[in-house]
Amino acid sequence: MLFHRTTALLCALMGFALAAHGATEGEIPFDTPGPVIEIPDKALPPGVLDVLKVRSSDPAMNQAFGLARASLPAALSATEKKHGYFSPSLALYVAVRVDDPDKQIEFVWVDNIRRKGKGFTGSLASHPRFMPGKRLRAPIDFLNPQIADWAVQARDGRYYGYFTTRARLDSIAEPLASELRSMLVDTPVPQLWQ
Repeated sequence: MLFHRTTALLCALMGFALAAHGATEGEIPFDTPGPVIEIPDKALPPGVLDVLKVRSSDPAMNQAFGLARASLPAALSATEKKHGYFSPSLALYVAVRVDDPDKQIEFVWVDNIRRKGKGFTGSLASHPRFMPGKRLRAPIDFLNPQIADWAVQARDGRYYGYFTTRARLDSIAEPLASELRSMLVDTPVPQLWQ
């Protein structure tokens, strides 16, 4: 329960920071409508699927996507438990196609993750802005290529991952940036996973 509250708080803080940085309502400043690969229903298993294809107008965000994707297999294997369930300390940042002519993709944080067929299912850990009928804690299904970032809570309560959050820290005003930094482990990937 504490993890869910902390994840929701961090998601809310990031939303506030992005809004304060100049994002207007309905705008995701680092996302241009880039393509997410359409995955057919009879796709290969998630480990064999192509990598998420999103573009950003921010080179730091593109690098964050790449670093998160590169370390995603380690994060998933380290947090997977029995019967397809994952540790409650895992949250994933997922790119979802939305029916909005201006924003074709919305990024949302998802927790309570477990395997479902060739993909995953979980609960929304952040409030969606372009998904009518979906709200915090609503169920959502997704595939591996849709995962753009991940976060895992460390034993001390801080977080590994959050590559996209780390990429935005220099552009976030104080004291919010310091508050976010204090919630992150200095290295985004645990030493044991490298």
